[in-house]
Amino acid sequence: MLEWGYGESSMTVEQAITDISALPPSDQLRIVQAIWDRLPDGIGTELTDSQRAELDRRWAEYKAKPSTALSEEEFRERIRVARGR
Repeated sequence: MLEWGYGESSMTVEQAITDISALPPSDQLRIVQAIWDRLPDGIGTELTDSQRAELDRRWAEYKAKPSTALSEEEFRERIRVARGR
């Protein structure tokens, strides 16, 4: 269990996540952005070999037949429909 504290009180990561989860989504996003901005450059952005291979496969597929690609608007519409909105 991970703990940190200030003075006499401490909080586990699980408690922090529970507390943050109770906030409105806009506040949760602000917290995520603040944490992300404080991380060292490059951390968490490295690709695994399988992720790199999948990106290469998708790029080759697109290059072979660009007409299969969706515009951003088409992509967002598909997501909206899939979510039932």
